[in-house]
Amino acid sequence: MTGEGVAGSRMLALLPLVAGLAAVSHSAIFVRLADAHPVVIAFGRLAIAAAILVPLAFALERQSWRGQPPGVAMRGGLAGVFLALHFSAWIASLDHTSIANSVVLVSLTPVWIALATAVLHRRMPTRPVLISVGLAVTGSIVIGLGSGQSAEGSLLGDGLALAGGLCMAAYLMLGQGVQRHLPFVSYVAGCYAVAAIVLGITVAVLGLPVGGLSLQTYAAIAALGLVCQVIGHSSFNWGLRRFSTGFIAVFLLGEPLLGAALGIVYFAEVPGTATVIGGLVILAGLYTGAVAELRR
Repeated sequence: MTGEGVAGSRMLALLPLVAGLAAVSHSAIFVRLADAHPVVIAFGRLAIAAAILVPLAFALERQSWRGQPPGVAMRGGLAGVFLALHFSAWIASLDHTSIANSVVLVSLTPVWIALATAVLHRRMPTRPVLISVGLAVTGSIVIGLGSGQSAEGSLLGDGLALAGGLCMAAYLMLGQGVQRHLPFVSYVAGCYAVAAIVLGITVAVLGLPVGGLSLQTYAAIAALGLVCQVIGHSSFNWGLRRFSTGFIAVFLLGEPLLGAALGIVYFAEVPGTATVIGGLVILAGLYTGAVAELRR
């Protein structure tokens, strides 16, 4: 293939990522429209996605799990558990803080991955990574201080968003190894199914209501499952098979910006000064780390 052909092919491969970014950036909007317990919303989102993708995986890649080492299934299942925890924590954060705070703080996932990688491999992080982490922590402190003085945010909500980002980091790190052994549809279907089962059990144990909700709530949950999960979330898992993690990290910097902008459009939630300053510092940190990954 010629250079122009390769470039054209990579540009076409970007289209699913662009669609996925637009889809996943609406997550906070749909969550705000759903009047239900955070665990019920998370369960509905992943149950709908699993109901679509599990039959597809069974039809197309039925043999993919056979003959796999036991560790693959264990890591895949654990990834699903962390995915369930991610959505539960992040969706709950939107009940306690602003959309802007939530989408910015949950996007700290690349920082947690960098720190975990340094610890697991017992090597000192590079200078750009240290700068990235320092900026991210500084920005988080600024947002936290602002939340303590604002009626639109709270430290509980900010903490839940941070916890959601930590769980997403664990999910991605576990899934990276599993995807080396499994085809794409089988991997995402398995993770979504495990997460839905974990959340479904939680809903049953806690006795949370899933019936008698408003039509708007059911519509919002359906949109989360179809648009944000099947299209948005899955597109980034697909992108990791074709682009470097550094490129995906840079690309995902658009999510907190677009999510905060949508919060202004749909709910007139104008970010406070602390959120704007802290968010820009965090994004600068994430950009520094992502560019360093690209160069490496």
